[in-house]
Amino acid sequence: NAVLKIFLSMSVSGGLLILVLLLGKHFWQDKISRQWQYYIWLVVVLRLLLPFGPEVNLLGKIYQAVDQVITQAAPLPSQRPAINPSGNILVPAVDLEQNNENVNSLSEDLTAVRPLQDIGTLFINHVWLAWLVIVLGLLIRKITIYQGFMRYIHAGLTPVSNIELLDRLSIVAEQAGIKKPIELCINPLISSPLLIGFFRPCIVLPNADIADKDFQYIVLHELTHYKRLDMFYKWLVQITVCLHWFNPLVHLMSRKIAKDCEFSCDEAVLTKTGSSSASDYGKTLLDAMAAVGKYRENLGAVTLSENKRLLKERLGAIMNFKRKTRAARLLTGALTLCMILGAAFVGVYPVAAASNHSSGKPPVSG
Repeated sequence: NAVLKIFLSMSVSGGLLILVLLLGKHFWQDKISRQWQYYIWLVVVLRLLLPFGPEVNLLGKIYQAVDQVITQAAPLPSQRPAINPSGNILVPAVDLEQNNENVNSLSEDLTAVRPLQDIGTLFINHVWLAWLVIVLGLLIRKITIYQGFMRYIHAGLTPVSNIELLDRLSIVAEQAGIKKPIELCINPLISSPLLIGFFRPCIVLPNADIADKDFQYIVLHELTHYKRLDMFYKWLVQITVCLHWFNPLVHLMSRKIAKDCEFSCDEAVLTKTGSSSASDYGKTLLDAMAAVGKYRENLGAVTLSENKRLLKERLGAIMNFKRKTRAARLLTGALTLCMILGAAFVGVYPVAAASNHSSGKPPVSG
């Protein structure tokens, strides 16, 4: 269980950073970039996934101190029977029969308790296996859901052959700085535009009857997701959730990242098109939200309208969009540095200490 001990320390470290970000959002939510609020979670994700840290850190010191206490704890002194000068053990004759009865009774009790102790020891020694089974089960379930969603999408997928639409897509892609060819398809089974494909990106529209201005905003939104590798980011978060399934803070982080993803993408679109387009972009988003159906999946695709409950908040952020000042950028840099240093300071249980512990050597204090 030495590896599991390292993993638990990673979960504790990540949980502390999650709490810091959740508490800090109340102070900086409207003061700094939404894109920073989205990407800063990567520091937490890396802390949850990487078992490395500086040699001297907070959790490492705590874990090593506990290990030293356990290792150096002396057993209770056992009572030795009295011995006469000739070397014979002195046993009172009166208590001999009673001692025999006590020994027999104690032996029976130990015989009854031993199976429970064996089961408990077996569970403790193999608790990592139970954790691993749950991890694999959750990961397989998410992959299965994604495959089912892709089959659903491909069932009604039709490539767009309209030259005018393809030319408009090429123009927007060039403006976004994307040189890789982007496919454009129609699928009447979906209710909101979305982007699929990790290496062969494809924008899927519910229909081809879209106004020129709405088409530009929709395509730019989905291309922004592609350019920022949001699909890879989402799956990295899902893998983290599977590994730390026992940590409720990690599940909360996953929901916050999904929310921040859309806010940051809206901000990126408005940064490129200008704040004067906020009203038109908000209307496009509102129309897409109104058409959202019941079938919803957010593991393998990034959509224009992922959550109706966030509609009011997203529209408010769009209408209040302003380019961040230099002071806000300086604050962003300072907060980033603080988060990175905080992640390093919290640290994890040292790998070397775990190796020594698993091999029976006393942990090395540093």
